[in-house]
Amino acid sequence: MRRSAAILLALAASACGRAGGDELLPKGETVLCSLGGARDFKAECQLDRSVVEGAQVFIVRHPDGAFRRLEVSEDGQNLLAADGADQTQSALKEGRYEVILGPDRYVIPAEADAAAQ
Repeated sequence: MRRSAAILLALAASACGRAGGDELLPKGETVLCSLGGARDFKAECQLDRSVVEGAQVFIVRHPDGAFRRLEVSEDGQNLLAADGADQTQSALKEGRYEVILGPDRYVIPAEADAAAQ
């Protein structure tokens, strides 16, 4: 038991040392984001979509490993922060959600990209 735990720990530590550290994680859709108050948007965030207890949930993963969990409002017009103290400002415009959450901004397609599925 100790030996297998040590092996798992060593594998996890080696993964952290790689560029980005997330090569073992599956990639979702790439979405535009402007992180930490940056002025420009970049296609560097990953989006995972799921349904949890009947609610559509989006997880936006940042390149540094941080993430935000968002839930579609009941009327489908907004994305709401699913956890954390920050409140979102968002709106559905032309088939995409435009979201502000703390110092971060995202542009998220309302429908899944068929190529990413």
